[in-house]
Amino acid sequence: MSGSKGRFAGSPKHEIERIPARKAAEIFKRCEQLLEESKPIFADFPRFGFASFLALLSDDILRLAVQPDSWGERLRARLMSDLAPALQGDPSGENQVSIEDIFYCANIIMPCLLLELGRRSRYLQIEFPSDPTNSEASFMFRTGNASPVHFIHNREIVSLARVCGPDFVALCYFGHQGSRQRIETKLEFGLQRSGSGVPSTGPKQ
Repeated sequence: MSGSKGRFAGSPKHEIERIPARKAAEIFKRCEQLLEESKPIFADFPRFGFASFLALLSDDILRLAVQPDSWGERLRARLMSDLAPALQGDPSGENQVSIEDIFYCANIIMPCLLLELGRRSRYLQIEFPSDPTNSEASFMFRTGNASPVHFIHNREIVSLARVCGPDFVALCYFGHQGSRQRIETKLEFGLQRSGSGVPSTGPKQ
């Protein structure tokens, strides 16, 4: 596979090491076994919640899940095959989840996996709602220890990842200070104008 490292704008000294194919295959296999062993969580997802799902995932699984290659795509699809029905209230899979529903869930969950990597590295602070796909649920997000607390909805998480993509990655992987400052500015002043449609700070009712 050509290009084993990925660069991002704003911090040329940093590079993201890609997980090679052989190790990716091992991680994928471990993830499949883990998901199979974790059926009780998916069967009663409203009680366990999204945090319990994240706690299952090792750093390697998270990194592979957000990796932009075929192995990352395979793992994302595998995760969503169990997670999307659970979020839709059909963990048994008796009713086939539509492509639209899977896309909607994945569009929200993928930025959450990246944010979880940043949280584990203590580059940011975030508290996930029990169901991140619920449009009324609120995320507590803080770009750093000295930054203000923001209460935002999932559509704002998606907007942030889209509008600030390279900085979003740089903060979550490396705690890049310039990226932190640009994201903070966007949260304070620009997210609403970027299409979120709701205030970006303050508690939600």
